[in-house]
Amino acid sequence: MLGLAAAVLDDQVRQGHVVRNVAKLVDKLPSERSEMKTLTEKDMFKILDHECRDRHLWTLALYGLRRGEIAGLRWSNVDLTGKTLTVTENRVAVGKEIVTGTPKSKRSVRTLPLPDGVADVLRAARKRQLEERMLLGTAYGSGEYVAADEAGGPYHPNLLTFRWGKLLDELGIDRVRLHDARHSCGTAMHLRGVPIAVIAAWLGHASAAFTMATYMHSQDAALQAAASSFDRVVTIGDTETGSST
Repeated sequence: MLGLAAAVLDDQVRQGHVVRNVAKLVDKLPSERSEMKTLTEKDMFKILDHECRDRHLWTLALYGLRRGEIAGLRWSNVDLTGKTLTVTENRVAVGKEIVTGTPKSKRSVRTLPLPDGVADVLRAARKRQLEERMLLGTAYGSGEYVAADEAGGPYHPNLLTFRWGKLLDELGIDRVRLHDARHSCGTAMHLRGVPIAVIAAWLGHASAAFTMATYMHSQDAALQAAASSFDRVVTIGDTETGSST
C-alpha cells in the first residue's frame, strides 16, 4: 500500500498537482516474507489421479498455470494433436467484475508442451464438454473456455478457489491455496534437477532469480535426501590385505 501511494504521488508531483511526495518520508515496517506452502509429491499425484469433472483444471494448476491463466484458457489455444498449450489470456475477478486481459508480463505469454498424461486429461474434458453441448443444444453457451460449467458458461475465477478447497477436504489433504499448486510445480521441477532458467520460462517469469527466491521450497523428502549426502560413499582399498570397505 505504501508503494502504491508513493507511485500515485510521484505521478501527481510530475503533473504539478502536489509539491512533494510525502509517502517517501514514511519508514517501511520490517517484515518477513511468509513461507509458501507446497504439496508433497504424494499429495500431488493424489490430486492428479482423482476422477472428477474439474480434474483437468487441477492438472493445469499443478502444471504451473496461474488461476487467471486457467480461467482464461480457451480451447482454441490448446492443440491436442500437436500437444501444446499457449497461455495468452488472464481472466481475473476485480470486485464484482470479471476482467479479461493479457497475462501478468510479456514472459507470461508462452507456449508449453503437453505431456501425454496432461493431454489425455484435457482430451477427456473436451469430449465431455462436447457431449454436454449435444445434450443442451441451443441452450448451451459458447463453450470456448476450458474452465466451463455444464451449460458451457465460463467459470468465475473465484469458483476455482472454492472448488479447490472442497477438493482438498474431500481428499483429506491439508488446505493450501490454489496458487500454491503453482509453487508445488516449481518446487517439484527444482527437486528433479530442472535448471532454474527453464523453470522460470515454464512458469512465465521474467527473472530466474525471482523464481529461485519465490518458488523453490525445501520439503521434508528433499531434506532427507540432503542428509544422505553426508554418508560415506568412497571405497578405500586396503593395500596390505587386498580387501576393500
